Amino acid sequence: MSAEPGIVTLGDADGDVLLVDDFPDTLALYEAVLTEDGHRVRTAPGGLEALRKVDEHEPEVVLLDVSMPGVDGVEVLRRLRARRNGGPAVIMLTAARREPHAIEAGLKEGADAYLTKPIDSRELVARVRAAIETYRLKRMLEAQRRDHVAMLVHDLRHPLSSLGLIAELLESDDMPAGERAATVAQIRSMCAEMARLVDGVLVASRLEAGVFSVEPRPITVAAVIEPMLAVFTPIATRRRVALSFEGSLDLNLRADKQKLRQAIDNLVANALKFTPRGGRVRVRVGRDGAQVFFEVADTGPGVAPEARETIFDRYKQGSRGRAAGGAGLGLAIARGIAEAHHGAISVATGDMGGASFRVVLPA
Repeated sequence: MSAEPGIVTLGDADGDVLLVDDFPDTLALYEAVLTEDGHRVRTAPGGLEALRKVDEHEPEVVLLDVSMPGVDGVEVLRRLRARRNGGPAVIMLTAARREPHAIEAGLKEGADAYLTKPIDSRELVARVRAAIETYRLKRMLEAQRRDHVAMLVHDLRHPLSSLGLIAELLESDDMPAGERAATVAQIRSMCAEMARLVDGVLVASRLEAGVFSVEPRPITVAAVIEPMLAVFTPIATRRRVALSFEGSLDLNLRADKQKLRQAIDNLVANALKFTPRGGRVRVRVGRDGAQVFFEVADTGPGVAPEARETIFDRYKQGSRGRAAGGAGLGLAIARGIAEAHHGAISVATGDMGGASFRVVLPA
């Protein structure tokens, strides 16, 4: 069975398992069951052999008997967890019911789970499959987070480098007053752009921790749109993109002004990033029955239909890398803010040919 790159499925992701037990019949049974389920299985009849095989190639899962002559399972576990990287991803102990003390000692040494002998074949398969899937999903998420932190740092480096160059220009004594004022405005715009990127990471962390909230109050559309235009109009001008607004600034709604503005800012930043020079970005606001909508449309590449279901997922980027701020968080934040207001967000192909993101909120 095939899968999309980066998507973990057990059908195409057989596990790498090391079985450790001093009973040959037990090893043969476990090996047959797990091999039939599609896993790559190695066996070790004792603790020292297990350590040697881990040195040769570290498995994803170790199924480790606690009671073995010589170097027992708890000691093997202790040595594995003492490795620099903590040893194999998942170590599950096996023990008889009469050995609760050994299980307790193993859990204290860092075992992830335990199975009580005799082990049912179906339970063995299910527990090993679940352990591998959990480990791989965790590994994928950690890799995505590292990638997105690196992308955030990259996005911050550009305006920081530009600020250094602008500072050199300001040191010039013969800079005309008008040009100096324009340069200062450019600095403020860049600082606002960097602050938006950092704020996005903070909001994403709060969303992930489940502590994000909004405080809706009566506001007008102007409270959200005017500051957005002040920040992004200079950015659009630098990128040779026409940024326009359509709608009534006096339209009333109940919303958390700062949070809603952050959502719209993320959508506009996303549109500007993917709209080529000479293109257009349009922000439109209106009323749709008892709801107010904010629509951000552009002449960029758009979003493929198959990506529209996942593009708002945290750390998920579209097939063309379409995510706000480059860090893959902006669209997820916009969705979180919309849903916190009991609203919704969607994306479609707009009348301008590119993407059209639409946030709908109760009025």
